[in-house]
Amino acid sequence: MKQTNQNETYFMRLRRDIAMNKSVYVMVIPVLLYYFIFHYKPMYGAIIAFKEFTPGKGIWGSPWVGFKQFESFFNSFYFGRTLKNTVVISLTSIVLGFPAPIILALLINEINSKAFRKTVQTITYMPHFISLVVVCGLIRDFVSSEGLITRFFGLFGFPQVSMLSKPELFVPIYVLSDIWKEVGFSSIIYLAALTGIDQELYEAAIIDGAGRWKQTLNVTLPGLMPTIVVLFIL
Repeated sequence: MKQTNQNETYFMRLRRDIAMNKSVYVMVIPVLLYYFIFHYKPMYGAIIAFKEFTPGKGIWGSPWVGFKQFESFFNSFYFGRTLKNTVVISLTSIVLGFPAPIILALLINEINSKAFRKTVQTITYMPHFISLVVVCGLIRDFVSSEGLITRFFGLFGFPQVSMLSKPELFVPIYVLSDIWKEVGFSSIIYLAALTGIDQELYEAAIIDGAGRWKQTLNVTLPGLMPTIVVLFIL
């Protein structure tokens, strides 16, 4: 009986809160719908991994096979190669890709000309808004045997053959193209964090005789560190 009264009290408080903050709850509805439709509803399709899927029968009509698909993959010839490639690409992307927007934000922050700064920001942001299909097509053309990048390296004596035909060049091409596409957009967060650093700290550093490099090491980077740690974890 006591538990029932507690539940009734809870629902009464909830109804009263909804009545008082109706507009806030209405604003939450689109967010909940977004996550349900695009994040939770598609997860139902994950059960296809445990079925012998037949398009004609659909996901639910296809027979269950348990871990058969996983066992087949783990025992396949390509498992070790796939795992290795995944780890190599992920680690290379973190080592080279994560510091890139930080460095770009620091460099943009040092530009005194407002017009030039906006120009650099616009140019570096633009690749983010290019379709990934278009980017892949551009990269394929640039690194082909007659591509712009291949011809550039040909000036230094490198053979003018398609770079994508060489397996050892796939990871550098993949990682560097991803950095080129996202570095500008990713730097926005760090540029915003830079504006939140207390300018009095820079003034104090200048009084102590710190140059631009010392200011970066002792003021800018410590000020950015909370943002860097959060984004690295994410």
